[in-house]
Amino acid sequence: MDELKTNPSIADGQLIEDIAAKHGGAKKSLLADLTGNNAVGQVLLLDYDTAILAIHDYHREIAGGLARGMFLLAGPVPSGNTATLVLMRVAGATRLANHVTTDDARLTAVRESIGQEIWSEKLTTWVRDEVALGGVEARILGTLTWESSGKTRFAEDISNYYSARGSYAWKPKGFLLERIVNLTHRGNSLELAPLGISQEDGVRVPIARTRFAAADRQDESSDVQVPVRIDPTDLLKRRTAFFGMSRSGKSNAMKITSQAVYLLRKDYPDFRVGQLIFDPNGEYAQDNPQDGKGLHRIHELVGKSRDGEVETYGTYKPLTDTDRKITKINFFGNSVPVSNRRDRDIVEKKLEQLIVGRELIKERMSAETARYTTSFRDADLTIPPNLNDWSVATRYHRAVLVYQVALAAADFDVSHLPNTTKLFHKDLLDALRSDSNQTSDHAEKYKHAAEILSSQSATWDGLRSALKSLDSFINDKKSFYEQFETEYAKNSSSGEDWADSRLKSLLSIFRTPNGVRTFQDLRDQHSKDAASDYADDIVADLQEGKLVIFDQSTGSPELNEKAAERIMWKVFHAQQRLFTSGEQHDPWQRHVLVYVEEAHNLLPRGGSRDVLSTVWARAAKEGGKMNLGMVLATQAPSSVLPEILSETDNWFISHLNSSNEAKVVEGYHDFADFIPQIRRVSEPGFIRLRTLSSGYTVPVKLDRFQLKDEPVQGSTEQESID
Repeated sequence: MDELKTNPSIADGQLIEDIAAKHGGAKKSLLADLTGNNAVGQVLLLDYDTAILAIHDYHREIAGGLARGMFLLAGPVPSGNTATLVLMRVAGATRLANHVTTDDARLTAVRESIGQEIWSEKLTTWVRDEVALGGVEARILGTLTWESSGKTRFAEDISNYYSARGSYAWKPKGFLLERIVNLTHRGNSLELAPLGISQEDGVRVPIARTRFAAADRQDESSDVQVPVRIDPTDLLKRRTAFFGMSRSGKSNAMKITSQAVYLLRKDYPDFRVGQLIFDPNGEYAQDNPQDGKGLHRIHELVGKSRDGEVETYGTYKPLTDTDRKITKINFFGNSVPVSNRRDRDIVEKKLEQLIVGRELIKERMSAETARYTTSFRDADLTIPPNLNDWSVATRYHRAVLVYQVALAAADFDVSHLPNTTKLFHKDLLDALRSDSNQTSDHAEKYKHAAEILSSQSATWDGLRSALKSLDSFINDKKSFYEQFETEYAKNSSSGEDWADSRLKSLLSIFRTPNGVRTFQDLRDQHSKDAASDYADDIVADLQEGKLVIFDQSTGSPELNEKAAERIMWKVFHAQQRLFTSGEQHDPWQRHVLVYVEEAHNLLPRGGSRDVLSTVWARAAKEGGKMNLGMVLATQAPSSVLPEILSETDNWFISHLNSSNEAKVVEGYHDFADFIPQIRRVSEPGFIRLRTLSSGYTVPVKLDRFQLKDEPVQGSTEQESID
């Protein structure tokens, strides 16, 4: 290797080819890879973490410049049947030991040239060469090893260094740079062999090109702007973070990665990953000026119809998405036949949407303080476990009827006729008709209520009037109610009153017209025609490997947040059941990826109590074992729990203008090397990329997400995001 150590024309590709011809095996392979790459200087000092390089301005210019964050290679260091290079990254400038002399020479030249010429023209040739020799500090990333088999491997450290042995430093470009930035260091714990995928090599999909400085001209002919590929399987079961300010390219990055995951099915039809995207602005679920075709048309890239591939959900159907499913529920639930009132399974199925709507109403009324509204709000309509008991079933379905009448009173479109059969005891009806009520001012209303409650053809409006009178009857000291309850309790096997506390609480909502108005605005969330809970439909779509987009661009933020949380619990529990039941026979099936924009609005902040109580934190912490991956996007990395960040495997970091936010990511991996650039450069799509299979961070310019009429063949066919 003496030729490499002594010849100053190391940038001459022909010389390296001549050297390679003299060597075999790994050495020849390594030297061949170095062909055409520039030697920019020599390693002056080296230890386990850093290196100081001596680089002359001439070689810096020949190499095309050295941007902060750029890769460098030092060596080679041959050893047996392998050959190695030290991989390092430009961290910044440093002063060499001769800086006192060179600084003095600069200052002297400036004094002599003021007002006459550029100071460097005053330097003699030998002084100019001395001044042109500058220092570069480099961060050691690890060791690249060329094996005789032709494989290149990476280790995240070095095994030794010599204080008295110099070596050349190369600036990799072209083929060699492309090999470095796309090297697979490790893979996900997936059994992919049955699909024909190598566990070692994985699947590489182009999504970007290397970009070391925003000042570099974007030129696809550049030999330092090479395609960067990710392995979409890196996202499965893992945590992925997209960090950056608004308009820095986070959404584009999410679309690019979602597309890469979806396109796995193109070459591997059995590899269908269910993806759920919570879309706060409607840009994924709709065509838009930025993207042209929206992500909801991704199926066109594999030449398939939308059915079975993509589902979108939202509160309305835009003209560009007429196949959308409407995210409304039937607050009334479905009618329960009298013969099935004690069958818990049937009751759960029939009233499933009613229970969901009930939770939304409780949330809407959370700020209420009036007693008659808080009593209604807090009444428990959970299906009792002992529903097979006739008395329990009757009391429960009576309460459900009262609740449904309140919905009708709030002008929710009714989905079925009311059914009062066997819900109002004959003794109660007799009490309402009793002559003992004559001392009350409402005696006639009580009699009228009895007629309505005993009718098999009662209307919702009629029941509202009757239940208002029933509430008055129960609270009227001049009515026959107290005597009725005394007699009822004597004859009751349970000793309970006819009107239990739950019924009284629900009836209180009718005391004033303003009662039902406290939740009336939820009518927009109601549809009498909803046949099923859309959250269950979403879970079923994900199990079939569909891309599901939940459009939340309309509606109140509070309701959108509750809807997303409810869906996420459904997804979490479904994956949990698959994991615990052993139904997940094929490890590459029934994977689910959930994409969450504006994650800071959903995740509990660091330092909060019981941080695992939210579904978002639990899914991020525990989802991996259930084949549930999480993709989080936010402009505030500090909003993500440190426990989640420490287990995040894939990172896409763009511009962060806050020192506090930048400091959060600085503590992970090798991102500290990029903090000055992250803080300073705001170019959209310019990100620092680190994935599970990478051994180091790569600065890149992401491709722009665009759906074309033909499948995307490679990175060079896509535009970069502006």
